[in-house]
Amino acid sequence: MSYVAARDGRRRRRAADRAPAVPAQLADLHGHSVGLLEVPHHMITGHRSRRRFDLNDPAEQRSAYQTVLCQAADCCEVNGLLNPSVLRRLWRSLHLPDRVRDAWESRHPALAA
Repeated sequence: MSYVAARDGRRRRRAADRAPAVPAQLADLHGHSVGLLEVPHHMITGHRSRRRFDLNDPAEQRSAYQTVLCQAADCCEVNGLLNPSVLRRLWRSLHLPDRVRDAWESRHPALAA
């Protein structure tokens, strides 16, 4: 999976210091629901194998979604990595910071329902 770094400097700011990247519509998400997901280096540092998640394993799937929701630099990353049906199914079981959960639920109230 190719990745182009954000040119607006968001990537250099810590994830805790920036607003969560929330797309306008869940329909904009077009990530895969099965197979391997490799997240960009800025989300998880270290060996490439640490950035790969097996989406067929429920625990790894949750971990991958938590990582992307908390660490994505922009909506383009979120759109390319997450799948809308998987996100809806996992939403209640994800361990997310309040600011991330609140941002997503305020933009997409169906997730909170």
